[in-house]
Amino acid sequence: MQKLFFIATFNLNPIKMMRNKELTKKKLIEAVGEIFREEGYEGIGVNKIAKRAGVDKKLIYRYFNNVDQLLEAYIVEKDYWKVFSAKINDVIAEESSGNNTELLIQLFQNRWKFFSTEKEMQNLMQWELSGESELMKSIYNVREMFAQNIFKLTDPDFEDSDVNFRAISALLVGGIYYTVLHTMHNGNIVCGVDVRSEEGNEAILKAIRQIVQWAFDAAQKSKQERSSSVRR
Repeated sequence: MQKLFFIATFNLNPIKMMRNKELTKKKLIEAVGEIFREEGYEGIGVNKIAKRAGVDKKLIYRYFNNVDQLLEAYIVEKDYWKVFSAKINDVIAEESSGNNTELLIQLFQNRWKFFSTEKEMQNLMQWELSGESELMKSIYNVREMFAQNIFKLTDPDFEDSDVNFRAISALLVGGIYYTVLHTMHNGNIVCGVDVRSEEGNEAILKAIRQIVQWAFDAAQKSKQERSSSVRR
């Protein structure tokens, strides 16, 4: 009987230890998220993370080796770029009729909506722009690969025209990031628009639609003019 009790206890302990390990890892990742939302990347530190999680800081090194790998686990678990990509995939599915104009309008408008409301994503972008980070570089590369897939769909719309939609996209993306990050520290007014107000938000979404629509219309007009010139 004692032998059976010993065997049962021995078999349960590893399971309990594994549960404790996963619980501790979860606490640490959640602590990183809380600090990141409140203070940004600059607030991340071993002692602060351990204190917020309510665990010994040695466990950070035991389960993650170092703070950078803990940060990586946090980003992978939250995976904001993946969430954003999933939203984009939904839009692509909805606009599968071949209307690339509306597809691109929805993509850029969704990027604005998502980025302007996700505090952690804003902090991640600040971190990406603030200096060298191999982790953020890898995330950036994945984002660029996804963008290339989108451009493969739209490149034919701009072939043989004088409109470079990739350059226009770069300005749109940069403008979205700058506008949102600017409001984090310098107030809500950008170029006289209160971008945090409902009216300002609608104005930004309308401007995105107008810019994308203009690009497609201008490309079509350019193609027609070139075609007419060739026939002459």
